Amino acid sequence: MNPELSLHFAAIFLTFFLRVTVGCLFCWMLSRLLRQPRQRFVVWLGFLLGSAAYWLVLILSEASALIWPAKIAVAGSGAPGSAPGSALAAAHPFVVPAAWSNGILTGIQLLGLGYVVVVMLLAAWAALRYLRLRLLLRRGIEPSEELNELFRETCRDMGVSRASLMILPGLKSPATAGWWKACVLLPEACEELGATPQVADVLCHELIHVQRRDYLWAGLGNLLCCLLFFHPAIWKARAWMSLQGELACDDTVLATRPGDRADYAESLTYFVRLRMLQEGFSVGVDFAASSALALRIRAILAAPQPLPRWKRMSRATAALALLGMLVALAPALAILFHFAPAERPQAFASQPVRVAAAAQGRSVRHSHSREVAQPQSQDTLTTLRVQPYVGETPAYTLTSTTRPSGGGEVDRDGPAWKESSQPVRFPSVSDVVYSTVSRIPVTTRRGGHDHDSDDR
Repeated sequence: MNPELSLHFAAIFLTFFLRVTVGCLFCWMLSRLLRQPRQRFVVWLGFLLGSAAYWLVLILSEASALIWPAKIAVAGSGAPGSAPGSALAAAHPFVVPAAWSNGILTGIQLLGLGYVVVVMLLAAWAALRYLRLRLLLRRGIEPSEELNELFRETCRDMGVSRASLMILPGLKSPATAGWWKACVLLPEACEELGATPQVADVLCHELIHVQRRDYLWAGLGNLLCCLLFFHPAIWKARAWMSLQGELACDDTVLATRPGDRADYAESLTYFVRLRMLQEGFSVGVDFAASSALALRIRAILAAPQPLPRWKRMSRATAALALLGMLVALAPALAILFHFAPAERPQAFASQPVRVAAAAQGRSVRHSHSREVAQPQSQDTLTTLRVQPYVGETPAYTLTSTTRPSGGGEVDRDGPAWKESSQPVRFPSVSDVVYSTVSRIPVTTRRGGHDHDSDDR
């Protein structure tokens, strides 16, 4: 895996996390507009199934893109320099420093490995719980004939055919296990109560769970939590779905027995108290396992009030508006990462320009000095200039073959010269006078003729 591909996976994961979070928020607002627990249950179940389907589609599409790289090239042709398959997220691009490439690559690999390990551990834990339930069911005993008769009558009244009743020692609260051949489990305390209205309310509640296939949906929710364990919204939606399922069963029980609200609330509190005081275990869909006991009691005791027509219409309109907003907003909730392009340092980039400017300035300066230099006139007796005398001695070792005339300075840009360790001897005033006088010609007249002589 290269850094570009790891950055692409990071963008895919963050996009999924953001969209699921926003979807959970919209589902929560939608559930606030719905009055029936059955409708709210469907909303949260749909959220869980939709999130899992979205995640599986992402995994399958990315796996197929890795197997057939041509798909990656086609998908990644949306933006230059972007990661493969990132054209979908072109609305929100983020630039990542190239120096982070190794860290991002290592982090993505560790996160992928950790995800696989945690999913396998959670799946193994779910399998162990299922095996534990199968072993516990072997310990079940047959209920009394009185409870069996009450159970058969309740099944006939509710139209349930594939269900059985069992007493499970050590069970804290009534529960339901299985969905194809469901089994209603009762604690030993129900044998002591007998065929009382409390036990009848519990059996009616559990058989409604059987009708609704709540054990299947609960197991599916647990599986989805194993698959999407990294997102807190999945766990929260799973808890809300379970609560709405219990409320829906309570509403159905009260619909068949509208005058038994107080007795049904008392039955619920009795088994909740029994569950808290008794040591044991819980399995399946537990009757008294919900933590929102106060909410369930209020919902049981409060009689539903009919809503006016305009309120129902306004709630329906707001719900449709929320769904439309979610559909319109979901494509825009996308993230794209790409590495910043490598750039040359500013100091190295401007160095050739400075060198060229300096060379150009030096050539212009030298050409200007040559233009303004005036030609020197030939020395005469009156304009003779005194020049320092430098003899060809070992005092200087010149590497240049030319020397500027007129006593000018040596060109520092020219060839280098070396100075010996012997001191330089400059001519004295007498030497200069002697040299000058010796150059003056002397004319004498002898015998009518001019004779030149040098009087030294």
